[in-house]
Amino acid sequence: DQRMTWAVGAFLNTGSFGNLGDEQDQLSEANGYDLTGRVTGLPYYGDHGRRFLHLGLSCSYQLRGDAIEGAQVEFRARPESRLTNDKLVDTGQFGANWKGVINPEVAVVSGPFSLQGETCITYVNKDTGGNALFWGSYVFASYFLTGETRNYETSKGVFSQLKPNRNFHFTEEGWGAWELALRFSYLDLNDSGINGGIEQDITAGLNWYLTPETRFMFNCIRARVTDRNTPPSVDNALAHIFQIRFQMYF
Repeated sequence: DQRMTWAVGAFLNTGSFGNLGDEQDQLSEANGYDLTGRVTGLPYYGDHGRRFLHLGLSCSYQLRGDAIEGAQVEFRARPESRLTNDKLVDTGQFGANWKGVINPEVAVVSGPFSLQGETCITYVNKDTGGNALFWGSYVFASYFLTGETRNYETSKGVFSQLKPNRNFHFTEEGWGAWELALRFSYLDLNDSGINGGIEQDITAGLNWYLTPETRFMFNCIRARVTDRNTPPSVDNALAHIFQIRFQMYF
């Protein structure tokens, strides 16, 4: 009854990790593979999709073979803004043989209100210096002032494009959909001798959906970074970001 979904994928990685010396000639060599899977379920689904509980779990095992020596990995993140190239936390590059990722997820929707969260835990088998565990998590809440409910695709186990109850119109009654949103996120890239930093972000947002294809997004972001030793080192710093975006779907 489209109350559960599952998906699996197997990927063979080819290509070069660099562009120097013999590494340039390894475009056709296999250097590892990824095995990934995800399962979701709806323990509760009612009121024609206006109220439901979503649970999900995804896992990934990513192996890097011995075909290329000195393969490097790196973990870093922007401060919840794709409009900046600054990475406030960054492990720098280090050698690794494989990594495993586990990602539990949960979402609750009750009419115009929704609450969701995820945690991503990554275990890295390093070449030297012991193994490392990095993790991050977020909690996100939203409320539609105009009464809409976030759309959910039961066949895929994901949220889909929102449709306002009434599209915005200059001459006729209709103001589109207005959504208030608040998110807290935490990312820890410190472990096993690697100090990429710890980041805590609070984001407040106002989203205006004029039509299903167009929306304005207003975000205020407060990002705090501590305990980063990779260059440039950061002991305790604070960033404030205000951004406005206009988006169109085609």
